[in-house]
Formats: sequence, C-alpha cells, structure tokens
Amino acid sequence: MSEEETVDTETLISEGINEENHELDLREKEIGDDDFKAVMQSEKMKGITALFLEFNKIGDDGMQAILDCPHMKHVTVINMFKNMVTDVGVKALAASKAMLNLSELILSDNKVAAEGARALAESPIMGNLVSLWIGDDLQDEGAKIIAGSSILKRLTQLSLYRNNIGDDGAMAIANSANLSKLTELNLNWNFVESRGIEAIANSDNMKNLTMLSLTYNPIGDRGVKAIAESPLMRNLTYLDLYQADIGDAGGKALAESKNLQNLDTLILIRNDIGEDVQEMIRKSENLPKLSNVIFRTAPNTGQ
Repeated sequence: MSEEETVDTETLISEGINEENHELDLREKEIGDDDFKAVMQSEKMKGITALFLEFNKIGDDGMQAILDCPHMKHVTVINMFKNMVTDVGVKALAASKAMLNLSELILSDNKVAAEGARALAESPIMGNLVSLWIGDDLQDEGAKIIAGSSILKRLTQLSLYRNNIGDDGAMAIANSANLSKLTELNLNWNFVESRGIEAIANSDNMKNLTMLSLTYNPIGDRGVKAIAESPLMRNLTYLDLYQADIGDAGGKALAESKNLQNLDTLILIRNDIGEDVQEMIRKSENLPKLSNVIFRTAPNTGQ
C-alpha cells in the first residue's frame, strides 16, 4: 500500500469512527473491497460493535474482511444496504462464529438470492438476529425459506423489499409461527396481491405487527379491505399503501374500519381515491389516533 493510500485509509477511519458509541460510519463513501479491507486491518477497529456501510461498492471480499478482522467478534449491527454482496458472502457470514453477537443485519439491495437466505435461515449462529433486511432476488422461494426457519424465531423486524415476492411468499410469511414476534414487516416493491395480503391480515402469527409497508404491491380494494376488517391488525400504527391499486371502495373500508384505532400514519400516495373519500378518512372517528395521512407527493417533486 502506498503512503498516499495509507493516509486516505487513516482519514477515512478518523472521519467515520465514533469511539463513544463504538460505531464505524462509512456510508456513501464509494468504498470498494480493497479500500475496505485496509480499513478492517486497522487496530482502530478494536471495540467497534456497529458498522454502517450503506451505499458503497463492498462485495464478498469486503464481507470476508469483516469476518477475518479479530476485532469484529463483538459486532451487533452490520448495515450494508445497497452494496455488492452475493450469496457467497452471505454464506461466509452465516458460517462465521465471529458473528455470534449479531442482532441486526441489513443486506437489502445487494445481490442476494434464495441460497443466501437459506444460509442465514439454517445457521445457528444467526439465532440472535432480531432485525433482518435482505435480498435483491429472493423470490417466493427465499421468502418461504426464511418463513420456515426455526433459527430466526427472534425476528421482530423483517424487510424483504424488492425481491420479486408474490402471493405464495406472502402466504408463507403469514403461516409461519416462527415469525410470530414480528412487529415490522416491509414488503415494498414486490408483487403481492389480495390473496397474499388476506393471508397476512387474517393470520394470528401477524397480530403483533405495528408497521406494515406495501408500497408498489397491487393489493387492490380487496386487499385493503382485508386489512381494515381484520381485528388481528389492531396494533398497526403505520400502514404504507403507496401505489397499491386502491380506489374509493378501499378508502371507505379504511375510514369505516373498527380495527385500526391505533393507526397514526397512513400513506395512500398514487392511488385512485376521490376527494370525498379522502375527507372521510381524514375525519373518521374510527381512526382517532391518525395524525399523518398522505394522499399525494409534495409539489415539484416530479413524482
């Protein structure tokens, strides 16, 4: 490594390290594997328990650098949102005893498919996870693998956004007693329709949900009615239905729901709900805690 590269690495570390909170924050630095391996070789990694590495170019070699670093055995949080990790890197992580303390793993928008999901789901080392964001192309197979895991029973937060998941994957999640501790479920940017959402809304396993995100899933009026009419959805405080093919019938179902009394935030952007029904929702006595309802994007956003 040249002297210039050494200086760059040290600067990167000094700018990103928070010794008081035991964190390393290198998000949005355009770091690749070589640069990141140099970071992981630094003695300054001693005591770090959380890695925030979002929006970089770190791949499987970078993941291996984390696992090889002797100071990472106490890490509890790895956030690698939007990087270049594949199933190979996930398999290495799942097999590493250095990850026994890991409780939060964010690998959304990487190159992870069903085999990566299987590695996590079958690894006893992953048994302490309470928050998991994963994928790029898990599809229904990957969703079923996670749902069937007896290892991931502690999960309270699960994000499978943009994974080409359809009704079969959603139904597997709904039917999973292993996922009964979930309080937050993010299925944004998938292909879940009414059948999948009916399964989730009417599942006793999903009764602890407080946040449900369904942006860009065509659940339609039938799907939103299932949510509105289910007493098992009574704990919801946040419901994201951005562009979910909802019309006036679905909007009225929300306004008339006797089961959404805890709802605080409701997102209904890019649906086909008329002004009269929008007003019904805003003024509904059935939604006494609703403080934030959004029907359209802000002006001049180009959306």
